Amino acid sequence: MQVFQGSALQTNELFTLNESIRWLLKTEMGSFITDYFQNQLLTRGLSEVLDQVQLHSGDEQLVVLGNVWDRFFTEILPTLQAIFYPVQGQELSVRQISLLAFRDLVLLKLHLQDDLRTASFVPAAVKQMLLVLQGVHDAPSLEFCQLERLVEVVVTPFIRDALLTDPPRHQEMRAPPPGDALSLGPLVETEGEAYLEKTGGVRRHTVANVHCDEGGVTFMLGAGPMAPKGGRRGVTCR
Repeated sequence: MQVFQGSALQTNELFTLNESIRWLLKTEMGSFITDYFQNQLLTRGLSEVLDQVQLHSGDEQLVVLGNVWDRFFTEILPTLQAIFYPVQGQELSVRQISLLAFRDLVLLKLHLQDDLRTASFVPAAVKQMLLVLQGVHDAPSLEFCQLERLVEVVVTPFIRDALLTDPPRHQEMRAPPPGDALSLGPLVETEGEAYLEKTGGVRRHTVANVHCDEGGVTFMLGAGPMAPKGGRRGVTCR
């Protein structure tokens, strides 16, 4: 909990914590470390973060959220990764678990869609937060769809993830040639990425996941300046 309160690690404390976790991994308690990290440490720590943001409203809440995210992304998250480094190699990494927890326990608890639409100014840190969280993929979920709706408000043009959208009516067309923009893969947050600079490096575009099978490629255009009249359109390339 001290990590979430801004306390720095003491001299040699990181080494001691790493060795303790390595020892626990060799015991019967080893299988519970990830569960403790996800359901105890993150839940309690991020509940305090949420309380800080909920003290404000409107544009001021967005500014506070940006500041909270900046501290989480540049200080708390790297510290958690360092402490729980021995736990790496699980289905989801410590980094991914932490970012997904911030998405579910802080961001989506604030119901920001209307505030983002009416805000006079959206802080760069908030835009960065939305794009970083969008790059962390767990199993298809309602939470990810809710996140994409928020990204759609602040990023133009925006291409929704076709695999997580209800299948619409389809129109057949020829497949694009190699190198066409439609063949681009998604922008995905990875464990080895360098941390984005504070309030900088905001990506202005997102690219939909592309689903390939024997029948061809399916993608979705999001509602926005690039979308045809009438909203989203599903296209199947054969």
